[in-house]
Amino acid sequence: MTTSNLHLIIRKTRHDLVKSRQNLVIIVIVLLFCMLSIGIGFTKYTDTFSKVKEYRKEVRESWEHRPDKHPHRMAHYGYLVFRNGHPLSIFDNGLDNYLGNVIFLEAHKQNTANLSEAGSSGALVRFGAFTGAFILQAIVPLIILFLGFGLIVQERENATLKIISVQGASGRAIIWGKILGIWQFSLLFLLPVIPVVFLAALMSDTTTRADVFTRLAALLPAYMIYYFFISTLTVVISANSRALSSALISLIGCWLFLIIFLPKGIQFAAQNVYPIPSRIAFETELEKDILKSGDSHNPDDSHFKMIKDSLLAHYKVSNTNELPFNYSGFVMKEGEKISSRIYIRHQKALQDIYNRQQKFSDLSGFLDPAIAVKNFSMTATGTDLFSYTQFQKQAEEYRYKMAQRLNDLQIEHISNVKPEKGGPPAIIDKDNWKKFPDFNYQYASFSESIKKQWMPVAALFFWLAGCIIIIEISGRKLKLI
Repeated sequence: MTTSNLHLIIRKTRHDLVKSRQNLVIIVIVLLFCMLSIGIGFTKYTDTFSKVKEYRKEVRESWEHRPDKHPHRMAHYGYLVFRNGHPLSIFDNGLDNYLGNVIFLEAHKQNTANLSEAGSSGALVRFGAFTGAFILQAIVPLIILFLGFGLIVQERENATLKIISVQGASGRAIIWGKILGIWQFSLLFLLPVIPVVFLAALMSDTTTRADVFTRLAALLPAYMIYYFFISTLTVVISANSRALSSALISLIGCWLFLIIFLPKGIQFAAQNVYPIPSRIAFETELEKDILKSGDSHNPDDSHFKMIKDSLLAHYKVSNTNELPFNYSGFVMKEGEKISSRIYIRHQKALQDIYNRQQKFSDLSGFLDPAIAVKNFSMTATGTDLFSYTQFQKQAEEYRYKMAQRLNDLQIEHISNVKPEKGGPPAIIDKDNWKKFPDFNYQYASFSESIKKQWMPVAALFFWLAGCIIIIEISGRKLKLI
């Protein structure tokens, strides 16, 4: 195909779409809705961030102003930690609506995250969120289908395809030109949104400019590939349809299948192929393993009695009161090690099921590019499952350090001899609470997220290559009359 003919068809297709006042109105309306969703997202994000900041301060002050206490009482007093969503959740809130944002940390126990938006919003939030990502992933493709369903079939009905061919344009040039023309037009919905998201994320002042830029720089080509697929689908079906009505019906059917039915079906299949145990079943199995390992609060427990006997033999003393450190604190520290390992093992088993569900979804991106771009969009905006598990991991590391530090304080500063009735209580100075640092959640890095979830990227390039092959085949087989 000659370059001049291809450029002429691209320019003519793009010009016809842009010059239509109706199409320009559609672009303006869609962009206004995108800006409105970003504005709502920004307001919601900043409001949530300010509340989290306020609550963090309140929790910290409450912790630091606790009176002189026994360290183990402070371990059970507990600590609240909060998760701040990534600022790009302004554009795509991904799984953030369904995952908890607050965890209560205490000794000998790992609690789940609570206070998700879905949990407090009823069933309505499960129908989807009004975000810029939803508009670009679901609404814009539908608009592209409506605007482009007649690009080939209408010209065939009007006999203009034959005229274009006589003037020297090959079938490949016609197909490529129409696709690239409507694809360039589709970018008018996308390109103005990215700078606005960038500025809104920077205004939140919760992460670095480089982090936001890197994520959006990866997000832009992903959506461009997705729109290239939609443009290819539109033109190829138009080229293989005999009438305008059949082209439109076929494309609407494709949109329903790719955007609504298949994603929901994949989600349902993943949940049934890899079922998640109920919370009651999970906690029951966990408690069974905990009980098998011994009870650090029970002085007669067989496991900890062995530890006691070995300590007495090592230090050559007859009872725990003669040990050079607080025996109870030592037992609590050992119990924390054991219980933490059990919790981590059970949590990892549960996480493996979620990961298999996620992998199932990622693999389905090779069947549906809408799923691929959705999963990649969540990864790029830090609203995916991996980013959430990093919060859980950081919270558990903080909890374990806090519990063991308090156990160390008990070992070092609390006497083995119980205080006499009416005597001074077994406590330590409250200044010790201030020495333990506050929890500081760190976002998962984009590079680490991509390493863990690379399949959506591969799926998008798979569809790009597939589109090129389909275009070449359709170009050779294009019927002019």
